[in-house]
Amino acid sequence: MRAEDAIRLFGLNNLAIESELRRVEDSIDVDLGHRRRGQEDTDQAYYPQFSEKLRDEAAAMAGHYAIFYCLENTIRTVIVERMKEHSSNWWDEKVPEAVRKNAQANKNKETSTAITPRSADLIDYTNFGELGEIIKINWDVFGDMFRDLRAVERVLANLNTLRAPIAHCKALADDEVVRLHLSLRDWFRQME
Repeated sequence: MRAEDAIRLFGLNNLAIESELRRVEDSIDVDLGHRRRGQEDTDQAYYPQFSEKLRDEAAAMAGHYAIFYCLENTIRTVIVERMKEHSSNWWDEKVPEAVRKNAQANKNKETSTAITPRSADLIDYTNFGELGEIIKINWDVFGDMFRDLRAVERVLANLNTLRAPIAHCKALADDEVVRLHLSLRDWFRQME
């Protein structure tokens, strides 16, 4: 494993641990030093129209979102770095046409709105599942980084399923929180 990959793995693992510590703090109402008091006070002052139950649920989900934010963006970075090592025109040469077309359509749609574009790079307009497709199609580039293609596909499929409720503002059931952390560990294990 390259040093950069090991550092990323270390950082993502720490995020998972921190998220679990926050969950434990919330579940037994103890402060282990991982609660974000300042933001909570701000939320209480500015968002009283939202129910306390909804705010508590959002706070619990914030850690899961942070894990996925870091994971998805780390995967994008790994893809870009690895693919650039093999070709300067990797996007056009190595990314499946369906993924390229969908990314371009997403970028065009966003460009036609009044919001700030998220990026100039088309990879930032791909979805989580498409990142897995890029890795799978280019296994010759990524095979030395992961243990087994089928295991990577399975882990990414599990993570993609768990990502949906997080991305669409629905709470994860307790079993799914456990499954999220197990799937994240499976991902790290594939990179060892």
